[in-house]
Amino acid sequence: MTHMEKAMVPRRGVRIDLTLRPLPSPLIGLGGAWLGIRSGADVAVVVLAALLVAVRVSIRRI
Repeated sequence: MTHMEKAMVPRRGVRIDLTLRPLPSPLIGLGGAWLGIRSGADVAVVVLAALLVAVRVSIRRI
């Protein structure tokens, strides 16, 4: 087998699913992000926190 053929073989690994939560949670995330930016917090931290509130992350092993 060549290197390219080996790369095309599916392997067992980790599956990460990102799904949007029901409506109130994304609005709470946006409101918290707006409040954080208005208070002068670091933008990267605020965006990450808002993303974690608005999105459900599930990690599964396949």
